[in-house]
Amino acid sequence: MKHRNLGHFFELLWGMTEKELRARYKNTVFGFLWLAINPLIQMIVIGFIFTLFIKDPIENYYFHLFTGLITWNFFSLTFTKTTPSILNERTLIKKASFPRVVIPLSIVLSNLINYFIALVIFIIPVSFLGKLTGASPAYFMIGFFMLACFTIGISLLTTALNVRYRDVNFFVQAILMVWFYATPIVYSLSQIPNDLLWLWRLNPLTSIIQIMQHALIGSAPPDPLVFASNTLIMLIIITLGIVIFTKESNFFDDWV
Repeated sequence: MKHRNLGHFFELLWGMTEKELRARYKNTVFGFLWLAINPLIQMIVIGFIFTLFIKDPIENYYFHLFTGLITWNFFSLTFTKTTPSILNERTLIKKASFPRVVIPLSIVLSNLINYFIALVIFIIPVSFLGKLTGASPAYFMIGFFMLACFTIGISLLTTALNVRYRDVNFFVQAILMVWFYATPIVYSLSQIPNDLLWLWRLNPLTSIIQIMQHALIGSAPPDPLVFASNTLIMLIIITLGIVIFTKESNFFDDWV
Protein backbone atom coordinates (compact mmCIF):
# COMPACT_ATOMS: atom_id res chain seq x y z
CA MET A 1 0.00 0.00 0.00
CA LYS A 2 2.84 2.36 0.87
CA HIS A 3 4.57 1.58 -2.43
CA ARG A 4 1.34 2.40 -4.27
CA ASN A 5 1.02 5.73 -2.42
CA LEU A 6 4.66 6.56 -3.11
CA GLY A 7 4.22 5.70 -6.78
CA HIS A 8 1.11 7.89 -6.96
CA PHE A 9 3.01 10.75 -5.29
CA PHE A 10 5.85 10.69 -7.85
CA GLU A 11 3.38 10.28 -10.71
CA LEU A 12 1.50 13.36 -9.53
CA LEU A 13 4.75 15.26 -8.97
CA TRP A 14 6.00 14.53 -12.47
CA GLY A 15 2.61 15.38 -13.99
CA MET A 16 2.60 18.82 -12.38
CA THR A 17 6.29 19.32 -13.25
CA GLU A 18 5.59 18.53 -16.89
CA LYS A 19 2.69 20.99 -16.80
CA GLU A 20 5.06 23.69 -15.50
CA LEU A 21 7.60 23.00 -18.24
CA ARG A 22 4.98 23.07 -21.00
CA ALA A 23 3.38 26.27 -19.73
CA ARG A 24 6.68 28.13 -19.52
CA TYR A 25 7.68 27.67 -23.17
CA LYS A 26 4.26 27.45 -24.79
CA ASN A 27 4.09 29.41 -28.06
CA THR A 28 7.74 30.53 -27.83
CA VAL A 29 10.09 30.44 -30.81
CA PHE A 30 13.40 29.91 -29.01
CA GLY A 31 12.09 27.63 -26.25
CA PHE A 32 14.86 26.33 -23.97
CA LEU A 33 17.36 28.72 -25.57
CA TRP A 34 15.86 31.48 -23.39
CA LEU A 35 17.62 29.75 -20.47
CA ALA A 36 20.89 31.01 -21.91
CA ILE A 37 19.64 34.17 -23.68
CA ASN A 38 18.30 35.89 -20.55
CA PRO A 39 21.45 35.54 -18.40
CA LEU A 40 23.57 36.31 -21.48
CA ILE A 41 21.89 39.70 -21.85
CA GLN A 42 22.23 40.32 -18.11
CA MET A 43 25.90 39.32 -18.28
CA ILE A 44 26.67 41.77 -21.08
CA VAL A 45 24.90 44.72 -19.43
CA ILE A 46 26.05 44.09 -15.84
CA GLY A 47 29.54 43.05 -16.94
CA PHE A 48 30.07 46.21 -18.98
CA ILE A 49 28.94 48.47 -16.13
CA PHE A 50 30.81 46.75 -13.31
CA THR A 51 34.10 46.41 -15.19
CA LEU A 52 34.21 50.21 -15.16
CA PHE A 53 34.20 50.26 -11.35
CA ILE A 54 36.00 47.07 -10.25
CA LYS A 55 39.57 47.99 -9.34
CA ASP A 56 40.93 44.45 -9.17
CA PRO A 57 39.90 42.60 -12.35
CA ILE A 58 38.48 39.11 -11.89
CA GLU A 59 39.94 36.43 -14.14
CA ASN A 60 37.42 35.27 -16.78
CA TYR A 61 35.01 37.83 -15.35
CA TYR A 62 32.18 37.30 -17.84
CA PHE A 63 32.23 33.54 -17.22
CA HIS A 64 32.33 34.24 -13.48
CA LEU A 65 29.33 36.50 -13.87
CA PHE A 66 27.36 34.13 -16.10
CA THR A 67 27.82 31.20 -13.68
CA GLY A 68 26.46 33.30 -10.84
CA LEU A 69 23.59 34.71 -12.89
CA ILE A 70 22.15 31.41 -14.10
CA THR A 71 22.38 30.02 -10.56
CA TRP A 72 20.77 33.13 -9.09
CA ASN A 73 18.06 33.21 -11.77
CA PHE A 74 17.08 29.66 -10.90
CA PHE A 75 16.91 30.43 -7.19
CA SER A 76 15.11 33.78 -7.41
CA LEU A 77 12.57 32.59 -10.01
CA THR A 78 11.81 29.46 -7.99
CA PHE A 79 11.62 31.35 -4.70
CA THR A 80 9.21 33.99 -6.03
CA LYS A 81 7.02 31.42 -7.78
CA THR A 82 6.76 28.86 -4.98
CA THR A 83 5.94 31.33 -2.20
CA PRO A 84 2.39 32.13 -3.45
CA SER A 85 1.93 28.73 -5.16
CA ILE A 86 -0.56 27.27 -2.66
CA LEU A 87 -2.78 30.33 -2.95
CA ASN A 88 -2.48 30.29 -6.74
CA GLU A 89 -3.73 26.69 -6.77
CA ARG A 90 -6.59 27.29 -4.31
CA THR A 91 -9.17 25.99 -6.82
CA LEU A 92 -7.30 22.69 -7.20
CA ILE A 93 -6.86 22.38 -3.44
CA LYS A 94 -10.59 22.86 -2.85
CA LYS A 95 -11.50 20.25 -5.44
CA ALA A 96 -9.03 17.41 -4.82
CA SER A 97 -7.23 15.66 -1.99
CA PHE A 98 -3.51 15.16 -2.60
CA PRO A 99 -0.19 15.91 -0.86
CA ARG A 100 0.04 19.71 -0.89
CA VAL A 101 3.83 19.57 -1.00
CA VAL A 102 3.58 18.47 -4.64
CA ILE A 103 2.68 22.04 -5.66
CA PRO A 104 5.91 23.82 -4.59
CA LEU A 105 8.06 20.74 -5.34
CA SER A 106 6.84 20.62 -8.95
CA ILE A 107 7.95 24.24 -9.43
CA VAL A 108 11.37 23.53 -7.92
CA LEU A 109 11.81 20.40 -10.05
CA SER A 110 10.78 22.06 -13.31
CA ASN A 111 13.17 24.96 -12.68
CA LEU A 112 15.95 22.53 -11.72
CA ILE A 113 15.54 20.85 -15.10
CA ASN A 114 15.71 24.25 -16.80
CA TYR A 115 18.79 25.15 -14.75
CA PHE A 116 20.55 21.90 -15.61
CA ILE A 117 19.90 22.43 -19.33
CA ALA A 118 21.27 25.98 -19.08
CA LEU A 119 24.44 24.67 -17.44
CA VAL A 120 24.89 22.03 -20.14
CA ILE A 121 24.65 24.78 -22.77
CA PHE A 122 27.12 26.89 -20.77
CA ILE A 123 29.67 24.06 -20.49
CA ILE A 124 30.29 24.23 -24.26
CA PRO A 125 32.04 27.66 -24.22
CA VAL A 126 33.51 26.98 -20.75
CA SER A 127 35.34 23.90 -22.04
CA PHE A 128 37.51 26.18 -24.21
CA LEU A 129 38.86 27.89 -21.07
CA GLY A 130 40.66 24.71 -20.08
CA LYS A 131 39.52 25.09 -16.46
CA LEU A 132 37.50 21.87 -16.26
CA THR A 133 39.29 19.10 -14.36
CA GLY A 134 38.57 15.58 -13.20
CA ALA A 135 37.21 17.00 -9.96
CA SER A 136 34.81 19.41 -11.72
CA PRO A 137 31.88 16.93 -11.94
CA ALA A 138 32.15 16.16 -8.20
CA TYR A 139 32.15 19.85 -7.24
CA PHE A 140 29.30 20.47 -9.67
CA MET A 141 27.17 17.72 -8.12
CA ILE A 142 27.86 19.03 -4.60
CA GLY A 143 26.86 22.55 -5.59
CA PHE A 144 23.80 21.33 -7.49
CA PHE A 145 22.67 19.17 -4.54
CA MET A 146 23.15 21.99 -2.03
CA LEU A 147 21.28 24.44 -4.25
CA ALA A 148 18.36 22.03 -4.74
CA CYS A 149 18.06 21.24 -1.02
CA PHE A 150 18.32 24.86 0.09
CA THR A 151 15.79 26.02 -2.50
CA ILE A 152 13.34 23.30 -1.47
CA GLY A 153 13.79 24.09 2.23
CA ILE A 154 13.32 27.85 2.01
CA SER A 155 10.51 27.48 -0.54
CA LEU A 156 8.56 25.15 1.78
CA LEU A 157 9.09 27.62 4.63
CA THR A 158 7.81 30.72 2.81
CA THR A 159 5.08 28.81 0.98
CA ALA A 160 3.60 27.59 4.26
CA LEU A 161 3.93 30.94 6.01
CA ASN A 162 2.43 32.85 3.08
CA VAL A 163 -0.83 30.91 3.30
CA ARG A 164 -1.44 32.35 6.76
CA TYR A 165 0.50 35.62 6.49
CA ARG A 166 0.09 37.13 3.00
CA ASP A 167 2.80 39.73 3.67
CA VAL A 168 5.42 36.99 3.25
CA ASN A 169 5.13 37.12 -0.53
CA PHE A 170 5.82 40.88 -0.56
CA PHE A 171 8.72 40.39 1.85
CA VAL A 172 10.30 37.76 -0.42
CA GLN A 173 10.12 40.08 -3.44
CA ALA A 174 11.71 42.91 -1.47
CA ILE A 175 14.50 40.88 0.12
CA LEU A 176 15.57 39.32 -3.19
CA MET A 177 16.69 42.75 -4.45
CA VAL A 178 19.09 43.04 -1.52
CA TRP A 179 20.03 39.36 -1.54
CA PHE A 180 21.33 39.59 -5.12
CA TYR A 181 24.00 42.11 -4.14
CA ALA A 182 24.76 40.20 -0.93
CA THR A 183 25.82 37.20 -3.03
CA PRO A 184 29.20 37.02 -4.84
CA ILE A 185 27.85 37.18 -8.37
CA VAL A 186 29.06 40.50 -9.80
CA TYR A 187 32.13 40.53 -7.55
CA SER A 188 34.50 38.07 -5.88
CA LEU A 189 34.43 37.33 -2.15
CA SER A 190 38.16 38.09 -2.04
CA GLN A 191 37.26 41.74 -2.61
CA ILE A 192 35.28 41.90 0.66
CA PRO A 193 37.12 43.29 3.75
CA ASN A 194 37.75 40.62 6.40
CA ASP A 195 35.80 42.50 9.07
CA LEU A 196 32.65 42.29 6.90
CA LEU A 197 32.93 38.63 5.90
CA TRP A 198 30.60 37.56 8.70
CA LEU A 199 27.71 38.94 6.64
CA TRP A 200 28.48 36.52 3.79
CA ARG A 201 28.75 33.65 6.29
CA LEU A 202 25.02 34.17 6.93
CA ASN A 203 24.17 33.70 3.24
CA PRO A 204 24.04 30.02 2.14
CA LEU A 205 24.15 31.08 -1.51
CA THR A 206 27.71 32.33 -0.96
CA SER A 207 29.18 28.84 -0.84
CA ILE A 208 26.82 27.48 -3.49
CA ILE A 209 27.81 30.14 -6.02
CA GLN A 210 31.51 29.72 -5.20
CA ILE A 211 31.33 25.94 -5.60
CA MET A 212 29.68 26.32 -9.00
CA GLN A 213 32.28 28.86 -10.09
CA HIS A 214 35.06 26.60 -8.83
CA ALA A 215 33.63 23.61 -10.70
CA LEU A 216 33.10 25.39 -14.01
CA ILE A 217 35.75 28.11 -14.29
CA GLY A 218 38.35 27.15 -11.69
CA SER A 219 37.72 30.01 -9.27
CA ALA A 220 38.75 29.69 -5.64
CA PRO A 221 36.59 27.26 -3.60
CA PRO A 222 34.70 28.50 -0.52
CA ASP A 223 36.67 29.29 2.61
CA PRO A 224 36.17 26.41 5.12
CA LEU A 225 34.76 28.74 7.78
CA VAL A 226 32.34 30.35 5.33
CA PHE A 227 31.32 26.93 4.01
CA ALA A 228 30.71 25.54 7.52
CA SER A 229 28.63 28.56 8.52
CA ASN A 230 26.64 28.51 5.27
CA THR A 231 25.95 24.78 5.61
CA LEU A 232 24.75 25.13 9.21
CA ILE A 233 22.32 27.93 8.31
CA MET A 234 21.18 25.94 5.28
CA LEU A 235 20.39 22.89 7.44
CA ILE A 236 18.44 25.06 9.90
CA ILE A 237 16.35 26.59 7.10
CA ILE A 238 15.71 23.19 5.47
CA THR A 239 14.62 21.70 8.81
CA LEU A 240 12.34 24.66 9.55
CA GLY A 241 10.85 24.47 6.07
CA ILE A 242 9.97 20.78 6.36
CA VAL A 243 8.62 21.04 9.91
CA ILE A 244 6.53 24.19 9.36
CA PHE A 245 5.16 23.07 5.99
CA THR A 246 4.18 19.67 7.42
CA LYS A 247 2.43 21.34 10.34
CA GLU A 248 0.72 24.15 8.43
CA SER A 249 -0.38 22.02 5.46
CA ASN A 250 -3.08 20.47 7.67
CA PHE A 251 -4.79 23.88 7.74
CA PHE A 252 -4.30 25.00 4.13
CA ASP A 253 -7.91 24.19 3.25
CA ASP A 254 -9.10 26.60 5.94
CA TRP A 255 -6.81 29.47 4.94
CA VAL A 256 -6.86 29.50 1.12
